[in-house]
Amino acid sequence: MFDINWLLLRLVTFFILGGILIDLEIFIFLIGFLFLHISLGLKTILNDYIHINKIKIILLVLVRISSIEISRYILELLL
Repeated sequence: MFDINWLLLRLVTFFILGGILIDLEIFIFLIGFLFLHISLGLKTILNDYIHINKIKIILLVLVRISSIEISRYILELLL
């Protein structure tokens, strides 16, 4: 039950909440952790509920592409 994904999801959430309360610069730094949290959650959901391997691989690739694109747009917004 307690694997590395479970631990990372809880740790990232803790850092995000702490970053909001402490400083705005830390919050901007922790946006990367937010994307990690979202992508790990989506990958876990796909691995648990999708059982056809071809569809699972396609969806995992789409999750990776969308996280790259969203992070690129956020970086453009901040710069």
